[in-house]
Amino acid sequence: MTASQAIPAQLLRDHRHPRRGHGLMPRPVAVASALPRIDGYRLQRKLGEGRLATVYLAQDGAGNAVALKVARGSSATTAARLAAMAREFAVPAAIRNNHVMRVFDLWSHDGVAVIAMEYLAGGPLGRMLGKAVAPEVALPLLRQAALALDALHGSGFAHGDIKPANLLLRRPGELVLADFGTARRLNPARASAPAGLVVGTPRYAAPEQTRDGAVGAAADVYSLGVVCYELLCGQPPFPGTTVLEVSCQHLMAPVPRLPAALAPFQPLVDAMLAKQADRRLPDGRAVLEQIDLSIGAAIAHPAPFGATATRYQR
Repeated sequence: MTASQAIPAQLLRDHRHPRRGHGLMPRPVAVASALPRIDGYRLQRKLGEGRLATVYLAQDGAGNAVALKVARGSSATTAARLAAMAREFAVPAAIRNNHVMRVFDLWSHDGVAVIAMEYLAGGPLGRMLGKAVAPEVALPLLRQAALALDALHGSGFAHGDIKPANLLLRRPGELVLADFGTARRLNPARASAPAGLVVGTPRYAAPEQTRDGAVGAAADVYSLGVVCYELLCGQPPFPGTTVLEVSCQHLMAPVPRLPAALAPFQPLVDAMLAKQADRRLPDGRAVLEQIDLSIGAAIAHPAPFGATATRYQR
């Protein structure tokens, strides 16, 4: 996908030439010393900042809390960065699913893209990591992630960077998939990323992503499998201390065993973390079905989990 193919010009039109009727009315952005000034919004604080964009909490004209993502850095106006922001808006905008982040608007000022999207007050799933999460809490969250992947894969896209930072909570117990800047169309004939382009995060990347940059539904499944193991056990399955060590573990190390009390979930972990993509659960729908089987097995054999085993919510 080239930048010119990915970004219709009307999506990133300068604010001096507004285009009506598409929900994409451009608004000027003026950068102040502290927070940007963006017409139609009152910025309250910075939520986070990465190498390519900054996210702010803001209020719109009706007083609703929203998140604004503003491109930043030396690449903010490059064709590749604008393509990523346009894709990050267009993919979730085309999907109607409660577990996919809602986006509201996309516009530009002097070539810098801005996205208005829902504010997810619960923050990233990563806040729950560092200790084991009870299965009756973890599995419903993973099931919601699988619902989001099912909607995404069913719409013809792969996410490319499933990790705790991109799985956020709208409220306690309600998970949402976010950040679609790495999303790619599912195309078996062109599964690999362009030469030199690294897609994904090493600790969560599937072996084929590490090996040749391949992005597909099965790679999303593997990454969610890493998250699954980390939620259940309190640590990642391959806890190397360097990128090289972690990548080698993803490529060659066997899938670790869960503690005995979590045995009903071993088939789920094994099926998601298979090294070969063609031996892995293929997509979000298959993950959803396997999660339901795992929950059923845990309910049928509740002894290791005590009374809490009856509290699974689907």
